[in-house]
Amino acid sequence: MNLKTKLTLGIVLLFGLLVLVSALGMFNVNALATDASAILKDNYETLEYVQAMQRALESLEYDPSSQDLFRQNLERQAQNITEAGEGEATALLAGEYKRLERQPADSLARANVRRQLLVLADLNLQAIARKNEQVLHTASGSTMLLGVIATFCVLIGFVFLLNFPGYIANPVRQLTEGIQEIARGNYEQRILLDRHDEFGVLAGAFNELAGKLDAYQHSNLARLMFEKKRLETVIGAMHDPVIGLDEHHRVLFANEPALALFHLPPGKLIGKDAREVALTNDLLRTLLTHPGQPGAEPLKIFADGKESFFLPEAIDIAVRAEATDTAQGIGQVLVLKNVTQFRERDVAKTNFIATISHELKTPISSIKMGLRLLEDERIGTLNEEQNHLLRQLGQDAGRLLNITGELLKIAQAETGNIQITLAPADPGDIVETAREILKTEARDKQIDIDVAPLPQPAALALADADKTTWVLVNLLSNAIRYSPEHQPIQIAVEQQGDKIRFSVRDHGPGVPEMYREKIFERFFRMPGTLAGGTGLGLAISREFVWAMGGDIGVENLAGGGSSFWFTLRKV
Repeated sequence: MNLKTKLTLGIVLLFGLLVLVSALGMFNVNALATDASAILKDNYETLEYVQAMQRALESLEYDPSSQDLFRQNLERQAQNITEAGEGEATALLAGEYKRLERQPADSLARANVRRQLLVLADLNLQAIARKNEQVLHTASGSTMLLGVIATFCVLIGFVFLLNFPGYIANPVRQLTEGIQEIARGNYEQRILLDRHDEFGVLAGAFNELAGKLDAYQHSNLARLMFEKKRLETVIGAMHDPVIGLDEHHRVLFANEPALALFHLPPGKLIGKDAREVALTNDLLRTLLTHPGQPGAEPLKIFADGKESFFLPEAIDIAVRAEATDTAQGIGQVLVLKNVTQFRERDVAKTNFIATISHELKTPISSIKMGLRLLEDERIGTLNEEQNHLLRQLGQDAGRLLNITGELLKIAQAETGNIQITLAPADPGDIVETAREILKTEARDKQIDIDVAPLPQPAALALADADKTTWVLVNLLSNAIRYSPEHQPIQIAVEQQGDKIRFSVRDHGPGVPEMYREKIFERFFRMPGTLAGGTGLGLAISREFVWAMGGDIGVENLAGGGSSFWFTLRKV
Protein backbone atom coordinates (compact mmCIF):
# COMPACT_ATOMS: atom_id res chain seq x y z
CA MET A 1 0.00 0.00 0.00
CA ASN A 2 1.50 3.32 -0.99
CA LEU A 3 1.82 6.36 1.24
CA LYS A 4 -0.94 8.28 -0.49
CA THR A 5 -3.47 5.49 0.16
CA LYS A 6 -2.41 5.27 3.81
CA LEU A 7 -2.79 9.01 4.28
CA THR A 8 -6.18 8.89 2.59
CA LEU A 9 -7.38 6.03 4.82
CA GLY A 10 -6.16 7.79 7.97
CA ILE A 11 -7.94 11.01 7.04
CA VAL A 12 -11.12 9.06 6.07
CA LEU A 13 -11.03 7.30 9.47
CA LEU A 14 -10.81 10.58 11.34
CA PHE A 15 -13.50 12.07 9.16
CA GLY A 16 -15.75 9.04 9.75
CA LEU A 17 -15.33 9.29 13.51
CA LEU A 18 -16.18 12.98 13.35
CA VAL A 19 -19.32 12.25 11.29
CA LEU A 20 -20.34 9.43 13.68
CA VAL A 21 -20.03 11.61 16.79
CA SER A 22 -21.90 14.44 15.06
CA ALA A 23 -24.73 12.14 13.86
CA LEU A 24 -25.18 10.49 17.27
CA GLY A 25 -25.19 13.85 18.98
CA MET A 26 -27.79 15.24 16.60
CA PHE A 27 -29.95 12.10 16.94
CA ASN A 28 -29.98 12.16 20.74
CA VAL A 29 -30.52 15.88 20.95
CA ASN A 30 -33.44 15.51 18.52
CA ALA A 31 -34.91 12.65 20.66
CA LEU A 32 -34.71 14.76 23.79
CA ALA A 33 -36.32 17.67 21.98
CA THR A 34 -39.15 15.37 20.77
CA ASP A 35 -39.82 14.05 24.27
CA ALA A 36 -39.83 17.52 25.76
CA SER A 37 -42.17 18.73 23.01
CA ALA A 38 -44.53 15.82 23.74
CA ILE A 39 -44.68 16.72 27.42
CA LEU A 40 -45.42 20.32 26.53
CA LYS A 41 -48.14 19.48 23.99
CA ASP A 42 -49.82 16.48 25.64
CA ASN A 43 -49.82 17.21 29.36
CA TYR A 44 -48.89 20.77 30.05
CA GLU A 45 -51.79 22.08 27.91
CA THR A 46 -54.28 19.80 29.74
CA LEU A 47 -53.11 21.21 33.07
CA GLU A 48 -53.68 24.73 31.74
CA TYR A 49 -57.22 23.75 30.64
CA VAL A 50 -57.95 22.21 34.07
CA GLN A 51 -56.75 25.33 35.89
CA ALA A 52 -58.91 27.54 33.65
CA MET A 53 -61.97 25.36 34.30
CA GLN A 54 -61.31 25.45 38.06
CA ARG A 55 -61.21 29.27 38.01
CA ALA A 56 -64.38 29.41 35.94
CA LEU A 57 -66.13 26.95 38.34
CA GLU A 58 -65.33 29.18 41.31
CA SER A 59 -66.83 32.24 39.59
CA LEU A 60 -70.02 30.63 38.21
CA GLU A 61 -72.21 32.01 41.02
CA TYR A 62 -71.46 35.69 40.37
CA ASP A 63 -70.04 35.72 36.79
CA PRO A 64 -72.35 34.35 34.10
CA SER A 65 -69.55 34.59 31.49
CA SER A 66 -67.63 31.90 33.35
CA GLN A 67 -69.92 29.29 31.86
CA ASP A 68 -68.68 30.07 28.33
CA LEU A 69 -65.08 30.00 29.56
CA PHE A 70 -65.63 26.60 31.19
CA ARG A 71 -67.25 25.16 28.07
CA GLN A 72 -64.43 26.47 25.82
CA ASN A 73 -61.69 24.88 27.93
CA LEU A 74 -63.77 21.68 28.22
CA GLU A 75 -64.03 21.47 24.43
CA ARG A 76 -60.26 22.05 24.12
CA GLN A 77 -59.60 19.32 26.66
CA ALA A 78 -61.89 16.98 24.77
CA GLN A 79 -59.65 17.52 21.69
CA ASN A 80 -56.43 16.87 23.72
CA ILE A 81 -57.00 13.33 25.01
CA THR A 82 -53.47 11.80 25.23
CA GLU A 83 -53.41 9.57 28.31
CA ALA A 84 -55.22 6.37 29.24
CA GLY A 85 -58.40 7.12 31.34
CA GLU A 86 -58.27 10.74 30.30
CA GLY A 87 -61.22 10.27 27.90
CA GLU A 88 -63.51 8.69 30.49
CA ALA A 89 -62.62 11.38 33.04
CA THR A 90 -63.33 14.07 30.46
CA ALA A 91 -66.72 12.49 29.59
CA LEU A 92 -67.69 12.27 33.28
CA LEU A 93 -66.60 15.89 33.72
CA ALA A 94 -68.82 16.95 30.80
CA GLY A 95 -71.83 15.04 32.23
CA GLU A 96 -71.42 16.45 35.72
CA TYR A 97 -70.98 19.96 34.30
CA LYS A 98 -74.23 19.66 32.31
CA ARG A 99 -75.97 18.51 35.50
CA LEU A 100 -74.50 21.55 37.28
CA GLU A 101 -75.73 23.84 34.55
CA ARG A 102 -79.28 22.50 34.96
CA GLN A 103 -79.12 22.70 38.72
CA PRO A 104 -76.69 25.44 39.72
CA ALA A 105 -77.50 24.92 43.40
CA ASP A 106 -76.65 21.17 43.31
CA SER A 107 -73.61 20.95 45.55
CA LEU A 108 -73.04 17.29 44.73
CA ALA A 109 -72.71 18.06 41.05
CA ARG A 110 -70.24 20.87 41.83
CA ALA A 111 -68.23 18.51 43.98
CA ASN A 112 -68.20 15.86 41.22
CA VAL A 113 -66.94 18.48 38.72
CA ARG A 114 -64.11 19.38 41.08
CA ARG A 115 -63.29 15.71 41.56
CA GLN A 116 -63.09 15.07 37.80
CA LEU A 117 -60.91 18.11 37.32
CA LEU A 118 -58.58 16.74 39.98
CA VAL A 119 -58.63 13.35 38.26
CA LEU A 120 -57.58 14.97 34.93
CA ALA A 121 -54.86 16.96 36.65
CA ASP A 122 -53.58 13.89 38.48
CA LEU A 123 -53.54 11.81 35.28
CA ASN A 124 -51.45 14.43 33.44
CA LEU A 125 -49.12 15.02 36.40
CA GLN A 126 -48.42 11.32 36.55
CA ALA A 127 -47.84 11.32 32.77
CA ILE A 128 -45.44 14.26 33.12
CA ALA A 129 -43.50 12.44 35.85
CA ARG A 130 -43.42 9.27 33.76
CA LYS A 131 -42.30 11.08 30.60
CA ASN A 132 -39.71 13.05 32.56
CA GLU A 133 -38.21 9.78 33.76
CA GLN A 134 -38.22 8.62 30.13
CA VAL A 135 -36.44 11.80 29.05
CA LEU A 136 -33.89 11.40 31.82
CA HIS A 137 -33.37 7.81 30.80
CA THR A 138 -32.92 8.85 27.17
CA ALA A 139 -30.47 11.60 28.19
CA SER A 140 -28.52 9.19 30.38
CA GLY A 141 -28.33 6.65 27.58
CA SER A 142 -27.27 9.32 25.09
CA THR A 143 -24.65 10.64 27.47
CA MET A 144 -23.27 7.16 28.00
CA LEU A 145 -23.30 6.37 24.30
CA LEU A 146 -21.69 9.67 23.38
CA GLY A 147 -19.14 9.18 26.13
CA VAL A 148 -18.23 5.74 24.82
CA ILE A 149 -18.05 6.98 21.24
CA ALA A 150 -16.06 10.06 22.31
CA THR A 151 -13.66 7.93 24.35
CA PHE A 152 -13.19 5.64 21.38
CA CYS A 153 -12.56 8.61 19.08
CA VAL A 154 -10.13 10.14 21.58
CA LEU A 155 -8.23 6.87 21.82
CA ILE A 156 -8.13 6.51 18.05
CA GLY A 157 -7.04 10.14 17.69
CA PHE A 158 -4.41 9.77 20.42
CA VAL A 159 -2.97 6.67 18.80
CA PHE A 160 -3.05 8.47 15.44
CA LEU A 161 -1.34 11.51 17.00
CA LEU A 162 1.40 9.39 18.57
CA ASN A 163 2.18 7.26 15.54
CA PHE A 164 1.28 9.22 12.43
CA PRO A 165 3.82 12.14 12.80
CA GLY A 166 6.59 9.62 13.46
CA TYR A 167 5.37 7.54 10.55
CA ILE A 168 5.99 10.55 8.29
CA ALA A 169 8.84 12.34 10.10
CA ASN A 170 11.13 9.39 10.92
CA PRO A 171 11.80 8.45 7.28
CA VAL A 172 12.30 12.14 6.42
CA ARG A 173 14.78 12.47 9.30
CA GLN A 174 16.66 9.36 8.19
CA LEU A 175 16.77 10.63 4.62
CA THR A 176 18.01 14.05 5.80
CA GLU A 177 20.77 12.49 7.90
CA GLY A 178 21.76 10.25 5.00
CA ILE A 179 21.94 13.20 2.60
CA GLN A 180 24.04 15.18 5.11
CA GLU A 181 26.46 12.25 5.42
CA ILE A 182 26.71 12.02 1.63
CA ALA A 183 27.39 15.78 1.52
CA ARG A 184 30.26 15.24 3.99
CA GLY A 185 31.76 12.61 1.66
CA ASN A 186 30.63 9.52 3.60
CA TYR A 187 29.47 7.49 0.60
CA GLU A 188 29.14 4.32 2.74
CA GLN A 189 26.00 5.72 4.42
CA ARG A 190 22.82 3.64 3.87
CA ILE A 191 19.17 4.11 4.89
CA LEU A 192 17.38 0.98 6.18
CA LEU A 193 13.58 1.30 5.81
CA ASP A 194 11.50 -1.88 5.76
CA ARG A 195 8.58 -0.24 4.00
CA HIS A 196 6.87 -0.69 0.67
CA ASP A 197 5.53 2.83 0.16
CA GLU A 198 7.07 5.90 -1.42
CA PHE A 199 9.55 6.29 1.45
CA GLY A 200 10.76 2.77 0.88
CA VAL A 201 11.21 3.47 -2.83
CA LEU A 202 13.04 6.74 -2.03
CA ALA A 203 15.31 4.97 0.48
CA GLY A 204 16.12 2.33 -2.13
CA ALA A 205 16.95 5.01 -4.71
CA PHE A 206 19.12 6.81 -2.14
CA ASN A 207 21.03 3.64 -1.29
CA GLU A 208 21.56 2.96 -4.98
CA LEU A 209 22.88 6.51 -5.48
CA ALA A 210 25.18 6.22 -2.45
CA GLY A 211 26.49 2.89 -3.76
CA LYS A 212 27.26 4.38 -7.16
CA LEU A 213 28.98 7.39 -5.55
CA ASP A 214 31.02 5.06 -3.35
CA ALA A 215 32.03 3.00 -6.35
CA TYR A 216 32.82 6.16 -8.34
CA GLN A 217 34.96 7.53 -5.51
CA HIS A 218 36.99 4.36 -5.18
CA SER A 219 37.29 3.86 -8.92
CA ASN A 220 38.52 7.44 -9.49
CA LEU A 221 40.66 7.83 -6.39
CA ALA A 222 43.78 6.53 -8.12
CA ARG A 223 43.15 8.74 -11.15
CA LEU A 224 42.58 11.78 -8.94
CA MET A 225 45.78 11.07 -7.04
CA PHE A 226 47.61 10.74 -10.35
CA GLU A 227 46.18 14.06 -11.58
CA LYS A 228 47.16 15.71 -8.27
CA LYS A 229 50.69 14.35 -8.63
CA ARG A 230 50.89 15.55 -12.22
CA LEU A 231 49.66 19.01 -11.24
CA GLU A 232 52.27 19.19 -8.49
CA THR A 233 54.93 18.11 -10.99
CA VAL A 234 53.86 20.81 -13.48
CA ILE A 235 53.94 23.50 -10.78
CA GLY A 236 57.30 22.21 -9.55
CA ALA A 237 58.74 22.35 -13.07
CA MET A 238 57.92 26.05 -13.47
CA HIS A 239 60.98 28.29 -13.30
CA ASP A 240 59.01 31.22 -11.89
CA PRO A 241 58.15 31.16 -8.16
CA VAL A 242 54.49 30.16 -7.64
CA ILE A 243 52.49 30.10 -4.38
CA GLY A 244 48.86 28.95 -4.00
CA LEU A 245 46.56 30.27 -1.24
CA ASP A 246 43.06 29.15 -0.28
CA GLU A 247 40.19 31.49 0.64
CA HIS A 248 41.51 31.65 4.23
CA HIS A 249 45.04 32.68 3.12
CA ARG A 250 46.46 29.25 3.98
CA VAL A 251 49.37 28.18 1.75
CA LEU A 252 48.31 25.19 -0.37
CA PHE A 253 51.47 24.74 -2.44
CA ALA A 254 54.76 26.41 -3.28
CA ASN A 255 57.28 25.23 -5.88
CA GLU A 256 61.03 24.97 -5.35
CA PRO A 257 61.89 28.42 -6.82
CA ALA A 258 59.39 30.01 -4.41
CA LEU A 259 60.82 28.16 -1.40
CA ALA A 260 64.33 29.17 -2.42
CA LEU A 261 63.31 32.79 -2.95
CA PHE A 262 61.61 32.99 0.45
CA HIS A 263 64.44 31.05 2.15
CA LEU A 264 61.91 28.78 3.86
CA PRO A 265 61.67 24.96 4.07
CA PRO A 266 58.35 23.38 2.95
CA GLY A 267 57.28 22.59 6.52
CA LYS A 268 57.37 26.26 7.52
CA LEU A 269 55.40 27.54 4.54
CA ILE A 270 53.04 24.91 3.09
CA GLY A 271 49.92 24.47 5.22
CA LYS A 272 50.62 27.63 7.25
CA ASP A 273 48.66 30.86 7.37
CA ALA A 274 50.44 33.20 4.94
CA ARG A 275 49.66 36.22 7.13
CA GLU A 276 51.44 34.63 10.08
CA VAL A 277 54.46 33.67 7.96
CA ALA A 278 54.56 37.21 6.54
CA LEU A 279 55.20 38.60 10.02
CA THR A 280 58.76 37.27 9.79
CA ASN A 281 59.23 37.30 5.99
CA ASP A 282 59.52 40.71 4.31
CA LEU A 283 59.07 39.43 0.75
CA LEU A 284 55.85 37.54 1.51
CA ARG A 285 54.54 40.52 3.45
CA THR A 286 55.19 42.74 0.42
CA LEU A 287 53.35 40.34 -1.89
CA LEU A 288 50.31 40.14 0.42
CA THR A 289 50.04 43.88 1.10
CA HIS A 290 51.00 45.11 -2.40
CA PRO A 291 50.08 42.50 -5.03
CA GLY A 292 51.06 43.12 -8.62
CA GLN A 293 49.27 46.06 -10.25
CA PRO A 294 49.28 47.11 -13.91
CA GLY A 295 52.32 49.29 -14.58
CA ALA A 296 54.01 48.41 -11.28
CA GLU A 297 57.79 48.37 -11.16
CA PRO A 298 59.49 44.96 -10.80
CA LEU A 299 60.70 43.92 -7.36
CA LYS A 300 64.49 43.91 -6.94
CA ILE A 301 65.47 40.78 -4.98
CA PHE A 302 68.93 39.34 -4.33
CA ALA A 303 68.68 35.80 -5.76
CA ASP A 304 71.04 33.39 -7.52
CA GLY A 305 74.01 35.37 -6.25
CA LYS A 306 72.98 38.59 -7.97
CA GLU A 307 70.32 41.26 -8.08
CA SER A 308 67.25 39.81 -9.80
CA PHE A 309 64.02 41.45 -10.85
CA PHE A 310 60.60 39.84 -10.44
CA LEU A 311 57.23 41.13 -11.64
CA PRO A 312 54.55 40.09 -9.09
CA GLU A 313 51.10 39.00 -10.27
CA ALA A 314 48.12 37.99 -8.11
CA ILE A 315 45.55 35.75 -9.84
CA ASP A 316 42.19 35.37 -8.06
CA ILE A 317 40.66 31.90 -8.44
CA ALA A 318 36.85 31.62 -8.44
CA VAL A 319 34.31 28.92 -9.23
CA ARG A 320 30.72 29.43 -10.29
CA ALA A 321 28.08 28.04 -7.93
CA GLU A 322 25.38 26.20 -9.87
CA ALA A 323 22.65 26.96 -7.30
CA THR A 324 23.06 30.75 -7.37
CA ASP A 325 24.98 31.12 -10.66
CA THR A 326 27.43 33.47 -8.95
CA ALA A 327 31.23 33.39 -8.81
CA GLN A 328 32.68 32.39 -5.44
CA GLY A 329 36.33 33.03 -4.59
CA ILE A 330 38.24 29.93 -3.50
CA GLY A 331 41.77 31.26 -3.31
CA GLN A 332 44.61 33.11 -4.98
CA VAL A 333 47.79 32.26 -6.89
CA LEU A 334 50.84 34.49 -6.47
CA VAL A 335 53.30 34.37 -9.38
CA LEU A 336 56.68 36.10 -9.46
CA LYS A 337 57.68 36.41 -13.10
CA ASN A 338 61.45 36.54 -13.44
CA VAL A 339 62.21 39.47 -15.75
CA THR A 340 65.87 39.71 -14.86
CA GLN A 341 67.09 38.82 -18.35
CA PHE A 342 64.69 41.33 -19.92
CA ARG A 343 65.86 43.96 -17.48
CA GLU A 344 69.48 43.21 -18.29
CA ARG A 345 68.76 43.33 -22.00
CA ASP A 346 66.87 46.57 -21.54
CA VAL A 347 69.73 48.14 -19.61
CA ALA A 348 72.22 46.89 -22.20
CA LYS A 349 70.05 48.19 -25.01
CA THR A 350 69.59 51.54 -23.29
CA ASN A 351 73.31 51.86 -22.67
CA PHE A 352 74.04 50.87 -26.25
CA ILE A 353 71.56 53.39 -27.61
CA ALA A 354 72.92 56.13 -25.38
CA THR A 355 76.52 55.27 -26.26
CA ILE A 356 76.03 54.90 -30.00
CA SER A 357 73.92 58.04 -30.15
CA HIS A 358 76.53 60.01 -28.27
CA GLU A 359 79.35 58.59 -30.39
CA LEU A 360 77.50 59.28 -33.66
CA LYS A 361 76.90 62.90 -32.79
CA THR A 362 80.60 63.83 -33.08
CA PRO A 363 81.27 62.41 -36.60
CA ILE A 364 77.91 63.67 -37.86
CA SER A 365 78.72 67.13 -36.55
CA SER A 366 82.13 66.88 -38.25
CA ILE A 367 80.46 65.89 -41.51
CA LYS A 368 78.13 68.88 -41.29
CA MET A 369 81.09 71.16 -40.59
CA GLY A 370 82.97 69.74 -43.58
CA LEU A 371 79.91 70.29 -45.79
CA ARG A 372 79.69 73.92 -44.72
CA LEU A 373 83.39 74.35 -45.54
CA LEU A 374 82.85 72.88 -49.01
CA GLU A 375 79.96 75.29 -49.53
CA ASP A 376 82.24 78.23 -48.72
CA GLU A 377 83.27 79.83 -52.04
CA ARG A 378 86.52 81.08 -50.53
CA ILE A 379 88.03 77.63 -50.88
CA GLY A 380 86.76 77.21 -54.39
CA THR A 381 83.62 77.22 -56.45
CA LEU A 382 81.52 74.17 -57.26
CA ASN A 383 79.33 73.48 -60.21
CA GLU A 384 75.55 73.04 -59.92
CA GLU A 385 75.71 69.28 -59.74
CA GLN A 386 78.25 69.40 -56.93
CA ASN A 387 76.13 71.95 -55.02
CA HIS A 388 73.08 69.72 -55.37
CA LEU A 389 75.07 66.77 -54.02
CA LEU A 390 76.25 68.87 -51.05
CA ARG A 391 72.68 69.92 -50.24
CA GLN A 392 71.55 66.28 -50.25
CA LEU A 393 74.45 65.31 -48.03
CA GLY A 394 73.56 68.15 -45.64
CA GLN A 395 69.92 66.99 -45.45
CA ASP A 396 71.00 63.40 -44.77
CA ALA A 397 73.45 64.55 -42.10
CA GLY A 398 70.70 66.63 -40.46
CA ARG A 399 68.35 63.66 -40.53
CA LEU A 400 71.01 61.47 -38.93
CA LEU A 401 71.53 64.06 -36.23
CA ASN A 402 67.79 64.17 -35.51
CA ILE A 403 67.68 60.37 -35.32
CA THR A 404 70.50 60.25 -32.81
CA GLY A 405 68.68 62.87 -30.74
CA GLU A 406 65.53 60.73 -30.76
CA LEU A 407 67.54 57.71 -29.69
CA LEU A 408 68.85 59.64 -26.72
CA LYS A 409 65.30 60.62 -25.75
CA ILE A 410 64.21 56.98 -25.90
CA ALA A 411 67.12 56.04 -23.66
CA GLN A 412 66.02 58.74 -21.19
CA ALA A 413 62.46 57.35 -21.15
CA GLU A 414 63.62 53.79 -20.56
CA THR A 415 65.85 54.87 -17.67
CA GLY A 416 62.96 56.82 -16.14
CA ASN A 417 64.43 60.28 -16.79
CA ILE A 418 61.63 61.63 -18.98
CA GLN A 419 62.02 65.25 -20.03
CA ILE A 420 58.79 66.69 -21.43
CA THR A 421 58.54 70.06 -23.15
CA LEU A 422 54.88 70.96 -23.64
CA ALA A 423 54.04 73.35 -26.44
CA PRO A 424 51.26 73.79 -29.04
CA ALA A 425 51.65 71.06 -31.67
CA ASP A 426 49.84 70.50 -34.95
CA PRO A 427 48.27 66.97 -34.99
CA GLY A 428 48.52 66.95 -38.79
CA ASP A 429 52.29 67.46 -38.71
CA ILE A 430 52.68 64.72 -36.11
CA VAL A 431 50.67 62.26 -38.22
CA GLU A 432 52.51 63.15 -41.41
CA THR A 433 55.93 62.82 -39.76
CA ALA A 434 55.12 59.39 -38.32
CA ARG A 435 53.72 58.26 -41.64
CA GLU A 436 56.86 59.41 -43.48
CA ILE A 437 59.15 57.59 -41.00
CA LEU A 438 57.37 54.25 -41.53
CA LYS A 439 56.70 54.68 -45.24
CA THR A 440 59.45 52.28 -46.30
CA GLU A 441 58.49 49.60 -43.72
CA ALA A 442 54.83 49.75 -44.80
CA ARG A 443 55.78 49.63 -48.51
CA ASP A 444 57.90 46.50 -47.93
CA LYS A 445 54.77 44.74 -46.56
CA GLN A 446 52.48 46.26 -49.20
CA ILE A 447 50.38 48.04 -46.60
CA ASP A 448 48.84 51.46 -47.18
CA ILE A 449 48.69 53.95 -44.30
CA ASP A 450 45.48 55.95 -44.75
CA VAL A 451 44.87 59.19 -42.88
CA ALA A 452 41.29 60.25 -42.19
CA PRO A 453 40.44 63.91 -42.91
CA LEU A 454 41.47 66.09 -39.99
CA PRO A 455 38.69 67.90 -38.08
CA GLN A 456 38.02 71.49 -39.04
CA PRO A 457 38.64 74.02 -37.66
CA ALA A 458 42.02 72.56 -36.79
CA ALA A 459 42.94 72.51 -33.09
CA LEU A 460 46.42 72.36 -31.59
CA ALA A 461 47.49 69.80 -29.01
CA LEU A 462 49.39 70.72 -25.85
CA ALA A 463 52.17 68.16 -26.17
CA ASP A 464 55.80 67.40 -26.78
CA ALA A 465 55.77 66.99 -30.55
CA ASP A 466 58.85 64.74 -30.71
CA LYS A 467 57.63 62.32 -28.05
CA THR A 468 54.08 62.31 -29.43
CA THR A 469 55.53 61.42 -32.82
CA TRP A 470 57.53 58.61 -31.20
CA VAL A 471 54.34 57.22 -29.57
CA LEU A 472 52.46 57.32 -32.87
CA VAL A 473 55.42 55.72 -34.68
CA ASN A 474 55.45 52.90 -32.08
CA LEU A 475 51.70 52.24 -32.51
CA LEU A 476 52.04 52.31 -36.31
CA SER A 477 55.04 49.98 -36.20
CA ASN A 478 53.08 47.43 -34.13
CA ALA A 479 50.12 47.73 -36.50
CA ILE A 480 52.35 47.07 -39.53
CA ARG A 481 54.02 44.12 -37.79
CA TYR A 482 50.74 42.33 -36.89
CA SER A 483 48.57 43.28 -39.88
CA PRO A 484 48.31 40.88 -42.84
CA GLU A 485 49.67 42.05 -46.19
CA HIS A 486 47.54 44.22 -48.48
CA GLN A 487 45.37 45.31 -45.50
CA PRO A 488 45.39 49.10 -44.95
CA ILE A 489 46.00 50.86 -41.65
CA GLN A 490 43.91 53.89 -40.75
CA ILE A 491 45.10 56.89 -38.71
CA ALA A 492 42.36 59.14 -37.34
CA VAL A 493 42.46 62.36 -35.30
CA GLU A 494 39.28 63.45 -33.48
CA GLN A 495 38.34 66.27 -31.14
CA GLN A 496 36.52 65.11 -27.98
CA GLY A 497 35.70 68.07 -25.78
CA ASP A 498 38.98 69.43 -24.41
CA LYS A 499 40.88 66.38 -25.69
CA ILE A 500 42.40 65.40 -29.02
CA ARG A 501 42.29 61.67 -29.72
CA PHE A 502 44.76 59.86 -32.02
CA SER A 503 43.82 56.31 -33.09
CA VAL A 504 45.55 53.64 -35.19
CA ARG A 505 43.24 50.94 -36.57
CA ASP A 506 44.60 47.73 -38.03
CA HIS A 507 43.28 44.36 -39.28
CA GLY A 508 45.45 42.18 -37.02
CA PRO A 509 44.35 39.43 -34.58
CA GLY A 510 43.15 41.90 -31.91
CA VAL A 511 43.84 41.91 -28.18
CA PRO A 512 41.86 39.58 -25.85
CA GLU A 513 39.98 41.23 -23.00
CA MET A 514 42.25 39.69 -20.34
CA TYR A 515 45.38 41.29 -21.85
CA ARG A 516 44.14 44.84 -22.57
CA GLU A 517 45.75 46.26 -19.45
CA LYS A 518 48.73 43.92 -19.26
CA ILE A 519 50.09 44.81 -22.70
CA PHE A 520 51.04 48.24 -21.34
CA GLU A 521 53.15 46.69 -18.59
CA ARG A 522 56.91 46.48 -18.89
CA PHE A 523 58.30 43.20 -20.27
CA PHE A 524 54.84 41.78 -20.96
CA ARG A 525 54.38 40.03 -24.29
CA MET A 526 51.02 38.57 -25.22
CA PRO A 527 51.10 34.77 -25.74
CA GLY A 528 51.17 33.79 -29.41
CA THR A 529 52.68 37.07 -30.60
CA LEU A 530 55.52 37.32 -33.09
CA ALA A 531 59.06 36.79 -31.85
CA GLY A 532 61.25 39.76 -31.11
CA GLY A 533 60.95 42.75 -28.83
CA THR A 534 61.14 42.98 -25.06
CA GLY A 535 57.66 44.29 -24.30
CA LEU A 536 58.80 47.87 -23.59
CA GLY A 537 57.41 49.86 -26.51
CA LEU A 538 53.81 50.21 -25.23
CA ALA A 539 55.01 50.70 -21.66
CA ILE A 540 57.24 53.63 -22.73
CA SER A 541 54.42 55.01 -24.87
CA ARG A 542 52.13 55.02 -21.85
CA GLU A 543 54.76 56.81 -19.77
CA PHE A 544 55.13 59.48 -22.46
CA VAL A 545 51.35 59.98 -22.77
CA TRP A 546 50.80 60.08 -19.02
CA ALA A 547 53.64 62.56 -18.63
CA MET A 548 51.84 64.83 -21.13
CA GLY A 549 48.55 64.57 -19.18
CA GLY A 550 46.79 62.17 -21.57
CA ASP A 551 45.60 58.58 -21.56
CA ILE A 552 46.16 55.52 -23.75
CA GLY A 553 44.26 52.28 -24.43
CA VAL A 554 43.13 49.68 -26.94
CA GLU A 555 39.76 48.49 -28.29
CA ASN A 556 38.80 45.54 -30.44
CA LEU A 557 36.92 46.36 -33.63
CA ALA A 558 33.64 44.65 -34.53
CA GLY A 559 34.88 43.49 -37.94
CA GLY A 560 38.24 42.25 -36.65
CA GLY A 561 41.47 43.94 -35.73
CA SER A 562 42.11 46.50 -33.00
CA SER A 563 42.30 50.24 -32.45
CA PHE A 564 45.12 51.65 -30.32
CA TRP A 565 44.42 55.21 -29.19
CA PHE A 566 45.82 57.95 -27.00
CA THR A 567 44.55 61.38 -26.02
CA LEU A 568 46.26 64.71 -25.47
CA ARG A 569 45.03 67.95 -24.00
CA LYS A 570 43.82 70.60 -26.44
CA VAL A 571 45.34 74.08 -26.37
